[in-house]
Amino acid sequence: MPSPVLDPDHVDLSDAATHDAEGLDRLRLVLLRLSRRIRANSVGELTPSQLAVFASVAKHGPCTIGRIAELEHVQPPSASKIVAALEERGLVDRHAHPDDRRCTLIASTAAGRTYLDQVRAAGRSWLASRLATLDDDDVTTLEGALPALERLLGGDG
Repeated sequence: MPSPVLDPDHVDLSDAATHDAEGLDRLRLVLLRLSRRIRANSVGELTPSQLAVFASVAKHGPCTIGRIAELEHVQPPSASKIVAALEERGLVDRHAHPDDRRCTLIASTAAGRTYLDQVRAAGRSWLASRLATLDDDDVTTLEGALPALERLLGGDG
């Protein structure tokens, strides 16, 4: 099986050269593993993509498929497919846009908001149990890093 090759037209590697490669790799791996562990210790059966889209809809209020695609950095057909799966589960519903009948707004349902609260509580519980194993200085260091990590996400946070 051939190894995947990055398309230089779609990946800018110049920024990576200005930073410590080992440090970048460690940060990337820790963030990926931490995210995966939080998801694995949360309740629910949504895929990571479904959960991300649903959380965006819950956070940003009713929005169009185009807005969801923009928020999640996916193409509208992908966003539409994910929304359809969420709708089947009763987590979101569709409403006519009040100003433009050609547009449909996607909104979280009451059952969806309850579900999201449960998912978040389970993830928080796991994370809190892991933080409890660290000393106070480590916890303070992590809390101090939050603003920088949020800036790292930029507008995606």
